[in-house]
Amino acid sequence: MFKGENNIEATEGVDTIIGPSVSVEGNFKGEGNIIIEGEIKGTVKTKGFIKASERSIIMANITADSAEIAGELVGNIKIKNNLEIKESAVIQGDIETGTLTVSHGSVLNGNLKMKTGDKTEKFEEEEIETKNEK
Repeated sequence: MFKGENNIEATEGVDTIIGPSVSVEGNFKGEGNIIIEGEIKGTVKTKGFIKASERSIIMANITADSAEIAGELVGNIKIKNNLEIKESAVIQGDIETGTLTVSHGSVLNGNLKMKTGDKTEKFEEEEIETKNEK
């Protein structure tokens, strides 16, 4: 995502870029796509895409439609659709996502919960029925 001609990273379609020399503290909320190359402490929420580069340091809970994490993250992650974790990522926190891609070499410490619409609902219904039968 965000690749332009000749695989050069494009900023078109990106609402916010937190550069490598920027440090943000507090609750960050947006509607669009966010690129994080700096440091964030607090919470980050967007209805768009979050891309955290290898140099990013995030000490925050993250909520987004989809995300790509390549840096260091301490906090919980809630992604509606796809979460891609790159080999340079170090994540400490719980993850909830629709789909997950994890690259070899990444570090994950926390709980994982995946839900994909009907499959999750069906699983929960079967679990309830099984408990009631006992």
